[in-house]
This record gives sequence, C-alpha cells and structure tokens, in this order.
Amino acid sequence: MSEAVDLDVMIGGPQGGGIESSGQMMLRVFMLKGYNVFGIREYHSDIIGAHSYYNVRVKASRPRSVRLPADALLALDAEAIFTHYNELKEGSYLIYDVDSLQTRIEKIAPMEPEVKERVIEDLKSKGVEPIASELVKYLSKNGIKAIGLPLKDLLKQTADRLKTTVVSVSKSVNTMTITALATVLGIDLNAVERSINLYFSGRKSIIDSNVEAARVTYEYVRSNFGVSKELPDGPHRGKVRMIATGNDIVAMAKIVGGVGLETYYPITPSQDEAFYMESHRVFDLDEESSKALGTSKMNSLTLQAEDELAALNMAIGGAIAGARVATTTSGPGLSLMNEAISFAVMAEVPVVISDWMRTGPSTGIATRQGQQDLLHAIFAGHGEAWPKIVIASGDHLEAYYDTIKALNWAEQFQVPVIHLLDKYMAASMMSFDREDVDPYKVPLTRGNYVSNPGPDYRRYEITEDGISPRAPLGSARFVVSSLEHNEYGIVTEDPATREKMMLKRIKKMEAIERGIPDSEKAVLHGDPDAKITIVSWGSTKGPILDAMERLRADGLRVRFLQIKTFLPFPTEVVRGIISSSDDVIAVENNAFGQMVMAVRMFTGLDIKKRVAKLNSRSLMEQEVYNGVKKALGMKEGLVVVSDGS
Repeated sequence: MSEAVDLDVMIGGPQGGGIESSGQMMLRVFMLKGYNVFGIREYHSDIIGAHSYYNVRVKASRPRSVRLPADALLALDAEAIFTHYNELKEGSYLIYDVDSLQTRIEKIAPMEPEVKERVIEDLKSKGVEPIASELVKYLSKNGIKAIGLPLKDLLKQTADRLKTTVVSVSKSVNTMTITALATVLGIDLNAVERSINLYFSGRKSIIDSNVEAARVTYEYVRSNFGVSKELPDGPHRGKVRMIATGNDIVAMAKIVGGVGLETYYPITPSQDEAFYMESHRVFDLDEESSKALGTSKMNSLTLQAEDELAALNMAIGGAIAGARVATTTSGPGLSLMNEAISFAVMAEVPVVISDWMRTGPSTGIATRQGQQDLLHAIFAGHGEAWPKIVIASGDHLEAYYDTIKALNWAEQFQVPVIHLLDKYMAASMMSFDREDVDPYKVPLTRGNYVSNPGPDYRRYEITEDGISPRAPLGSARFVVSSLEHNEYGIVTEDPATREKMMLKRIKKMEAIERGIPDSEKAVLHGDPDAKITIVSWGSTKGPILDAMERLRADGLRVRFLQIKTFLPFPTEVVRGIISSSDDVIAVENNAFGQMVMAVRMFTGLDIKKRVAKLNSRSLMEQEVYNGVKKALGMKEGLVVVSDGS
C-alpha cells in the first residue's frame, strides 16, 4: 500500500558536483510516481570540493522533515561513504562508484581533519581498515545492500551511443546513481526521463546526455541487480503539482502581495529569494486583476544595493514614495540594518524585512542552520524602536501567507515587520498543490493610505489609535526625518510634543495588539487537552509535528504550542497553555533558549526543560522524538541533539 511508504534517501558528494540538481531531480522522480516529497540540502560554505549532501523524504501523506537512519545513500565519491556509513539502516541501499573502492580516508584532501580522526577511530573500534572497499564489505555484512556502478564504463557507453566524447557526458554520473535507485525500487524509467526534462527544461544537449545515461544505467542495473521491491504508485500519480524552496515561495508571496520594490545585498541564504524575484520582475496578471488595475502586466523591481544598510534605506525611500516594499537579508545583514530599523519606526514607514537566519555569531558557518536572531529581531533598533512586528513562520505554506500578511500589517500599522525565516526553509523543497498557494486567500489592504490628502496634511497627525493618514511623497508637502517631530514632521525638541509623540507610538503598539488576532499570534497543534506541551517557533514545526506522530504511537498525549508573533506577544494564550500543562518542553535551534527568555519576559513563566540542536545541522524528526522522551525523564535541564554529518 502506498500509505505505508515512508522513505529517506541521501545523496552525497563534492560541493559543486551537482548535489543540488541531483536532489531536485530525485524529488521530481518520486513526485511523478505520485508521492509527496520534502528535501533539504546541507552544503559546505566552500564553493568547490568540500562535502555536501541532500536528504529526501518520500511519503504518501505530506512529509514535514527528514530523518535518520536513511533507506538509501547515493555516494558520488568515497568521502560520502566515509561520512554517512553510520546513517544507514539495515536493509538500506548503498549505491557507489566501483572506482572509489581503493580510496583510503587519509587521501581524501577536502575531508576535514576532525572528521577523519573521528571516523578512523570509529572504524578501528569496529575492526575495519579505513579504505572504502573494506567499509563497503563491512556494511554488506551488516545488512546494507551495496550496488556498485562502473561509472567510467557506463559513461563510455553513453558517449558511444550519442557519438560524442566521455567528457561531454561526464556530468551525468549523478543521474546514473538516481536511475540506479529508481531501478531497484521498480520505478519506471519514464519517471526518471520526465524528471530530467522538467529540471533541465529547454537545454536539449544536457537533456539528451542525461536521458541516455539513465537508459544505459537502467539496463545495467536491471541485468546485474534486478528489482528489489516494487514501489507502488502514490496517491497523486498523474496529477500536476508544484515544488518550491522556501526562498521561492516567499518570493512568490511578495509578488502576489504587491511588492513594487524589493532590495537586497547578496548574502546566504537570503539571496535566492531576490534572484527569484529578479527573474520574475515582469509577470502576467489574471483577467480579474487586469480589469481592476487597467493593465495586463505588473512590474516588480528588484534592486541590489551596495550593502544591507543601503538596501533597507532604499526600501524605506520607496515606501515613502508610496510603493509597497520589502528587503531580504540574513543575520549579519540584519545587524547592519539596525540604524535604518530605528529610522523606520520613528518615521512610521512600512517595510517588510525577511531575515533568513543562519549559524552565528558573526559569519559563523554561513551555509548552516540556526535560530539565533530572535532576540535580535525583538530588540532591533535603538532608543525603544517599538512599535514594530516580529513574526516567525513554521513551514513553506505558512511562510507564503505570512509574507502577504506581513506586507498588509506593515502598511496597516505603518511599521517595520521583521519576518523570521531560516536556512532550513531556504534550502528545503516541498511538494504541494496549486490550490495550497491561493493568491486571493489574503486580501491586500493598504491601511490608512490617502492619494489626495488635501492642503492641511499632517503626516503624523495624532489619532485615537496612533495611526496617521499616509500619503505618498509628492501628493503633499511633508517632512520625513529621523529626528523627533511634530504632526507635520517638522523637527522639534519641545518636551510636550515629545511626550505626545511617544504616547502616539504606544497607542500604535496597542492597536497592533488588538488588530492582530490571537489565532495569528500562536497556534496549538495536537491534542488540546494533553498535559505534555512542546513549545517552539519557526521551522522546528515540521520535525516536531512528525515526531508527535511517533510519540502518540507510544501512547503519549502531546500538544505543540507554536508561537508565531513575538511582537506583539501572545501573552495570555501562552500563559494559559503553559499553566495548564504538567510537563513543558521547549525545542529550539539555539544555545541559550531565546524563545524561553521571551516567554519569561512576557509571561513571567519559566520553561525548565529544553531540547536544543547546536551543531548547525537541520533538526530532524528522530531528534525531536528522542529529545522529548529524554526530557520527560528529567526534572529540568538541557538535552542536546546532535545528528547529521
């Protein structure tokens, strides 16, 4: 039955060796077979050479995370075998190049010395010589199905059939390993060929070489290894579906949400969002929107600035001129934006800042996972730079709708909105249906926006809720400054006026508290009456929800409180749920428990048990499951989970 299918596949090889393209083709193969997929790339910050890998999860229902041990490893070099041999389960597949068997671990130059030392010590304890052939023999004796591919011979056959050189088809080795796994799983060759055509659409020579390589490999594996098991068709077979990374889907949301100007400075892992918008800067509108706007096409300008501070200042300028604006960055860039965030608060400028968090502090590990910018976002800016909004999304689809809501809230309340995302979401892909990203589900609103404000326009007019009428620059004369000002924007240090403006901004924060419903601030998942509560935020959502299924199977009644907004904070909701729990466990991808600190600050309650991942790799299902189980046996303390190579 397809409902019972739940596979985890890893592809490992050198950075710059096509690991991402391999992972994305693999995802498409399983989608064409009718399954839901979730995949995430773990990549080294070196551009070329160092080890990277891709995890793929395949299920009939929607997977929300990856897990270990894996059901298959596609090792594109010997380093992948040495790196991941402990992450394979009994009965899994190891697909490798036979020419890599004579590689000794000491000869693998890109492999980090600490990793070599750790692996050599472990192999020594197992009585295995640190050479790939001996490790493969050991794995085979322990229930791993080893499938060696003579890649050089297969490349030569491919080149001969195409009447070309081996060099011209050499990059198709990744496709060969994917085809080998598909073959032993009984997946029709047509699914592999269609995946190749979809991924390399319009690039005929690349498609031809990869398709022929797939055919050669299919024949070889069928003849020499056969089919181990027939993977049944999944429930979505024959359906047209979508697949996107977190970067892609947030960019889609910004386009749908009416962003006229997106600014950025290239920084990992945020830049792919901007690159997506750059490639879709002019897009077609549907009939209804065309009639409403009087045009069939819409322009969205994506602009690269000289640094992150300039990027935010450019966005602020666009917003003052009347455009709906956003910028995208990561932690180091958010640091540089602090001065401009304060300016946006003082000048009451609506702007959305997408912060794709990564490992820090400083440059940290630039391409790895972390949830370390939470307190930074809450306290971003100086001199009481509130009001502003801080929201954290839990998955791709949530991020899509949260982005549109953030754009609305920014203009409704005339504040900066910091949208917390991360590398986990940026580098992961998931399958979904077109109707999952409904462009009409969140209506666009611009708040108190006036096109023709009249002769006595006061940009900072004191109102009951603190929100003034906002007109675009040029429709009226007004002053915008970083300094304290009166209702017209004119600079003043008058104490009475300063007090009025401070109270105005306090009223605005109160309006935000009232205007954003509790259902947007926090979400309770699972059994609402359970007495065991997991509390978390952001992209830990997927691994937690997947782990909860296993915890329920163990007879544990568990619920998950997902905090979504930290400004405004859902104080009463969080206080009520924590107070009604017998056991509360926080799960975060940071060392100091930043969410726990925020909970303590806003509710006065302290969460005594924490599960944290500190090794800069993405959180996985089994880590949450094991971490929560361990935490339940403790009175208080920290459980550190450490899976991932």
